[in-house]
Amino acid sequence: MGMTPLALVGGTPHDTDRYSNWLEARLGGLSPLLVENPVWSDAIMNEVFGHSWLSQTYASLPLSAAVPVLTNEIKAYLAASVLDDRKADTQWFQRRIPVIRYLVEEGASLLQHFGAGCLADIPHPGFGASDGDTAKTKCHNDAVLELYATWYGEQYGRRRQSQTRQWIRDGEIVTTQYRSPEVQLFGDIHRFSIINRAQMAPMHDRDIIWINDLYSEEDTRFRDRQRRSDTYLNFLCFEPWLRPLMRGFLLDKVAHGELAPATLVGMQSRLRTFGQFLHGEGIAEPGRVTELTMERYLAWGNARNAAGKNWYTDIVQLLRAAPVLLPGQWPRIALDKRAARRIRYKQAPDDPRNRLYASREGANRAAPPEALAAMVARLDELPAPIPVIFMIGVTTGARAEDLHALLFDCLRPDPHDTRFMLFTFWQNKVSRWNTKPLLVTDPAHQAMIKLIEAQRDHVRQRYGRVTKYLFPVFSGKRESFLGYNWTLQELKMLCLRHGIVDGEGKPFDFSWHPLRHHRGTQMAAEGHDILSIMFELGHASPDMASMYVNKRLDLKKNALLRKGGGQFFTIAGKVDEAVGDLLLRKETMLATRVSGGACTLPGQLGEWCEHAHACLTCRFFRADGDDLEHFRCERAGLYVAIEGLEQEARDYEKGGQTRLADITRKRLQRNKDAVHNTDTIIRSIEEHGLYKGQKQRYRPSAAREEATQ
Repeated sequence: MGMTPLALVGGTPHDTDRYSNWLEARLGGLSPLLVENPVWSDAIMNEVFGHSWLSQTYASLPLSAAVPVLTNEIKAYLAASVLDDRKADTQWFQRRIPVIRYLVEEGASLLQHFGAGCLADIPHPGFGASDGDTAKTKCHNDAVLELYATWYGEQYGRRRQSQTRQWIRDGEIVTTQYRSPEVQLFGDIHRFSIINRAQMAPMHDRDIIWINDLYSEEDTRFRDRQRRSDTYLNFLCFEPWLRPLMRGFLLDKVAHGELAPATLVGMQSRLRTFGQFLHGEGIAEPGRVTELTMERYLAWGNARNAAGKNWYTDIVQLLRAAPVLLPGQWPRIALDKRAARRIRYKQAPDDPRNRLYASREGANRAAPPEALAAMVARLDELPAPIPVIFMIGVTTGARAEDLHALLFDCLRPDPHDTRFMLFTFWQNKVSRWNTKPLLVTDPAHQAMIKLIEAQRDHVRQRYGRVTKYLFPVFSGKRESFLGYNWTLQELKMLCLRHGIVDGEGKPFDFSWHPLRHHRGTQMAAEGHDILSIMFELGHASPDMASMYVNKRLDLKKNALLRKGGGQFFTIAGKVDEAVGDLLLRKETMLATRVSGGACTLPGQLGEWCEHAHACLTCRFFRADGDDLEHFRCERAGLYVAIEGLEQEARDYEKGGQTRLADITRKRLQRNKDAVHNTDTIIRSIEEHGLYKGQKQRYRPSAAREEATQ
């Protein structure tokens, strides 16, 4: 097999000597014993690392290769692995004995074959320039693995040089063939050496940056999410002239707290897409990037049906920041913000109209209830704890990662009300806690409480202690949470095995996010207002929560059946037919829930009204016909307040405090107006709720019955 045509990562013999000296200095910083000794004995392991278990694996294995720099690369790899608590496992090191043997015995020949001075000089497809080929960014060098596989087969006589794997793509089972894990292991030390050498440069000049160096341990779940290896930013995928800008742009955003770890990786991917576009356009210097370049990029992305809009808007941010980050190197470009309006979104496959129409009028991204019911009936076929996670997801609508990363103590008794349990989880996307009260007498909540308590008992029995996460997994000594990709594939396979279909009879391609849409739509159908849905799903605004209310047409029909003569009343006692619809509209959110009804004052969305307790005298207030008792209680409280204010005003007048007396009289009049309006609202609700002749215009119990049919 010929060598993959890749540009060399590394450099000159002089650079190789510097690299070797740097590695030796780092090893010496841990202990000179690691540099001086070709075999790491019990005494060395005890003195340097505080344990000797590794020496049982490498006690008779020399670590000195014929090339000194290669010896230092081997030792640096092992030292970093010993210090990583995820690799605190004898088996992990035993599996790598063949890799170390090969480098010691055949390392010089390997370097000569590639004309390289060290392991980090050998080309790797994941660290090449952005040339438009993204298919092999996560693969190793095939030529390197072929050489190792040949030696491995001769030395160990293993038959498993390759194997097959089945996975799901677009609802179908796909079979792929790949090299066995025993052969792939050699790629780990190759990749480690390339990344490790990049750390020689200062942070602002590094071509590869560990994300752990950019974020602290305070970034929730970031460290635990890195189960096997640490995440890094790779700027070698950009052409050399682009690297300073891409690196400076991302580091500047991190420094100002604008990017979370996961978002940072996603943004770099979009920047790489832009780099591939520039490569295809033949642009290789900043001066050739102009407004016309962005026009062509917009057309290029639209032609490829690029998802979302960040693929374009992120690049607009990049080019606006370029002349500030690198003055004199990048030109100032006049970019029109309105250009983002020309992004063409993917068209719905079953709707001749565009995505904007589907989003506003009838997009149904909620998981179909029929498919979910069929899955629930067969959950017992799946391995634990998938059934527990699935049922909690259906009940709460939590995001996939938040759902899988529930803490062991996520469920606690409510200290203020014994009727409730409090279910608390961290929402990583919005960086805030969400607490959901569970009513112990509610059947769905009761089932969820039992599932969580049973999972706790299972964890205690298996690990003999309380863990950090409710669904823990361990890599070495580090505890992490169960990955949602594995549970996703298991649930997809369940749907395929049993021929589960969606509402249109098509094979149901399960994913976690539609459970959030299912929960939001379910709550809307049950009569919950948009603020309740917002709190349940943990959104920052009603506007975002409304995106998770699907099946809009069905909900509007249901609203017409429920409203009858009208459910919302003005303070003048008149019925407002439009409020029920306004509470669900996304594009022009003109009503939001308040105590006792709804506020239709434009501009108050997402903010609290500055006029506290003024609803009963406000013409924008709409009283909910279901809240009759609320208004009766309000009226009783207002009577008490009026009596107190009248006495207070008289006291001020007797004391000669005229100004305070005038203010109190105004407050008194406002409360009297509120009483008058409350009386009007109560009479209107009572009249519309009683029989008038042979027709009943509104009956709450009947409306609820119709809503559940």
